[in-house]
Amino acid sequence: MNPMKIILRIGYIIAIGLASLCLNSCRNQSLEGMVVFTQVPVGNLDIHGKAIAHKYKGAQIVAINPGEPGAPEIILTPDFYSACSPDISYDAKHLLFTAQQKENDSWQVWEMDMENRTSKKITHFKESCYGPAYLPAGRLVFSRQMPETGTGPVHALYTMDLDGANVSQITFQPHFDYTTTVLRDGRILMLTKQLFPQPGDMMYMAIRPNGTKTELFYKGPDSSILNNQAYETGDGLVYFIEWGNGNPNNGNIISINQNRPLFTKVNLTSGIAGSFYSVLPMQPGRMLVSYRPSDTGPVGLYSFSAKDKSLGVPIYKHPGYHAIEPVLVEAFTRPRNLPDDTNPKKTTGLLFCQDINVIAQPDGPDLLDNAKATKVEVLGINKSMGIVPVEEDGSFYLKVIADTPIRLQTLDENDNILYGPSGWIWIRPFERRGCVGCHQDPELAPDNFVPLSVKKPPVSIPVEDSYETEQSAPSKEMNKNEEK
Repeated sequence: MNPMKIILRIGYIIAIGLASLCLNSCRNQSLEGMVVFTQVPVGNLDIHGKAIAHKYKGAQIVAINPGEPGAPEIILTPDFYSACSPDISYDAKHLLFTAQQKENDSWQVWEMDMENRTSKKITHFKESCYGPAYLPAGRLVFSRQMPETGTGPVHALYTMDLDGANVSQITFQPHFDYTTTVLRDGRILMLTKQLFPQPGDMMYMAIRPNGTKTELFYKGPDSSILNNQAYETGDGLVYFIEWGNGNPNNGNIISINQNRPLFTKVNLTSGIAGSFYSVLPMQPGRMLVSYRPSDTGPVGLYSFSAKDKSLGVPIYKHPGYHAIEPVLVEAFTRPRNLPDDTNPKKTTGLLFCQDINVIAQPDGPDLLDNAKATKVEVLGINKSMGIVPVEEDGSFYLKVIADTPIRLQTLDENDNILYGPSGWIWIRPFERRGCVGCHQDPELAPDNFVPLSVKKPPVSIPVEDSYETEQSAPSKEMNKNEEK
């Protein structure tokens, strides 16, 4: 053999060996203490009031060392066409994310081993899945696109084991539901937007992992856009981004207290020009934020002082990419593992109201001169499911088909609509759910007495073949104050 060819072959083998050693060295580099984020090509950052699950084209999940500004990033998802929505496990050893392997694939949930950086597919649905987050006891929650039924692009929350077993749907409403985070008390913080019968505004709802006890957590001004990523700190504050008036170029950092989320809003960045896109609490009073100073140019990672409400130095900027959705590779306290009191063998749940005439003070004139409601109507997706007379004390007690979306509206003795329809609700199998009144003050505690309705068997919904059901019609003209 030609000596020159032998030398060339030896050199080729040595080069391959060195490349392999370099690759293994990079893969074995510890990511502990690093920041992982989504890198989106400039021009592909689409934020608007209809986009809850963002489908970034060509996005990648990368890691940087925040203590070494200017150091090259480590691409963690080179084998995917697009990847985003990283969520770190409690022990910081694994990472959930949403990705497309190929451009036309549906979005599915994957999990990465942070030590060897290999990924495995968790969901295998025909429909796309978004927004994964770790739950205690080896489970996760995510948003799944539902089949079209005429109510819009509905997405529901699902939970499942990390090995793909025990899949369970936990939300049942004509909404776009999306996971934002798991709170320390074990509840899921869900970003949701009504799609049917008319589009609604974005809001955060808190829900247990079994789909019970859903309640309003935060709602901003009309037409505001809420971020699909939020974080709770050890002192009980929840941080997220809010874009006012549907304008994607005026995002602000908002904090609310988990104990009183509806009444503790603080805007930390109202005095800072530009727009914020993500917020990551790092240390007490210190944050890492995604920010850009103008409507043009890339979004970079910056330090931010919550105490001084001031923007710090840039940690990472790239002229060709936006940097959003940062997470810290660091172990943290696992949230509470809430018990599941539902019973899948049951087909109904119970809904109770103490007094439908207990209402929050409306804005403007009193509705119908404060007429007294004597009935409650239960509305389904396409029809009325029945009208039920309430007791003398205004209470009602219903047995409702489980996992079925319903709305409620109150009527007077002449079937005029006084309040409603309400937002969509559902009852899980064997769930017991109650409220103080209709549109009541969310911090109102119930009076200590036994309502008349619970002294009788619950009324089954739908109310079959009743005169009242036949007479009610979902298309009847609604009171001009319904929207209130």
